[in-house]
Amino acid sequence: MKRLLLIVFCALSLVSCTWVKDDIADCQYGFWLQLRYTVNMLDVDAAPQYLGDASVYVYDAEETFVKRIDVPREQLVADDFRVRIEDLPEGDYHFVVWSGLKGAKYVVSGDEETMDTFRLSLRDSGSGSLGKLPDLFYGSLSVDHFNSDIYAVHEVDLMKDTNELACMVVSVDENTAVDAQDFALKIVAPNSVMDVRNRLVTTDLRTYKPFYEGITTLVDTEYGQLNGAVFNVSTLRLMNDGKSRIILERRSTGETVFDISFSDYLGQIGTLYTGLGRTLSVQEYLDRQDFYTIVFFLSGDLTQLIQLQVNSWRVRAVNHLKL
Repeated sequence: MKRLLLIVFCALSLVSCTWVKDDIADCQYGFWLQLRYTVNMLDVDAAPQYLGDASVYVYDAEETFVKRIDVPREQLVADDFRVRIEDLPEGDYHFVVWSGLKGAKYVVSGDEETMDTFRLSLRDSGSGSLGKLPDLFYGSLSVDHFNSDIYAVHEVDLMKDTNELACMVVSVDENTAVDAQDFALKIVAPNSVMDVRNRLVTTDLRTYKPFYEGITTLVDTEYGQLNGAVFNVSTLRLMNDGKSRIILERRSTGETVFDISFSDYLGQIGTLYTGLGRTLSVQEYLDRQDFYTIVFFLSGDLTQLIQLQVNSWRVRAVNHLKL
């Protein structure tokens, strides 16, 4: 009898995790979303280094809002960047994950109605400059059959929806310095409103002005030591649409020194990049690369763009841009 009781006890201990729901570490249960920041140039999970809080929107099979789950970073860290989903009846669901929504620069509307009414937009500053945008990440997952009684971990791969550009403007003549007070750099793009599927839903151009302007010294292998200006700008998601542009103007006259397309210059570098073992499309490169160091080399009289360097890639300007 003692031997039989011992066998029964051992058997129960092996299956207890399926019916005892407590906080014992080796008894895992429930439906979990594993948040991963993998859409980056290294193709690795960098969630622990970059993700702050998370907001999980739950929509049912008819794409109607069910609930929102807000998780602070402390809880994400404690749960190994997993979010438990509970108190839902069995069924089909869409899960939409944002990280960074609580930044004061963003406004969300229509999120508690349907997936089609969801809108995320930039808060209008009235000046075109919002300062440095808080990091914003997006991911989504559709599940055919949700069941909280069965232990399951579903990975949600996130991409970063904010970019930072450190733009340096120098002259190829080492005796000519570029003064930030003489020039104004800006980025225009139709990307100020996004939907629940991370798509841009406006054609209105948004102007992004630098959150920092200053002077810089660059030692270039081709032109030597150059003194110039630096402009730091942050934007929302950049698209391969031909409408997202970088523009440099003279402050005194408003004259355009150059006006270039992200697609034509920055995005094409993705077709040359092989760090992931394959070439990237223009859009994938723009989505994976979140920080750009761009050097614009102007002619000695500061009227034409001779070439530009994007991160480690040097691109010759077609026919010396004078627009």
